[in-house]
Amino acid sequence: MSTSLRHHVRLPGDLRVELEVFAADHGLGLGSAIRLLVAEGLERRSVSEGEQEPTLASTAALAALIATEQTALMVASILPEGEQKWRSMAVRATQLAEQRLADLEGAARVEA
Repeated sequence: MSTSLRHHVRLPGDLRVELEVFAADHGLGLGSAIRLLVAEGLERRSVSEGEQEPTLASTAALAALIATEQTALMVASILPEGEQKWRSMAVRATQLAEQRLADLEGAARVEA
């Protein structure tokens, strides 16, 4: 059973542009950038005022996302029609990643 949800979000033009710039600056797709920003926003909200610095976990997560995107782009650059194939697999890759995270979270709860 999947724990992922799909939402359609309307963003004002200026916020959409900021999101696109953020995604491009960090080498992320829009979906990855949105997930990262939402997670960071929720994490910061739950942290006390004195601890507003990014955590090691969020920094590591961003580094991992960037490395993954760079690897995918490198592989796509050497395959015929690689970038087109890479983009066509993005939705399925996201679904598999979400499932893997759900599985890991479930396993962590069982161990706790």
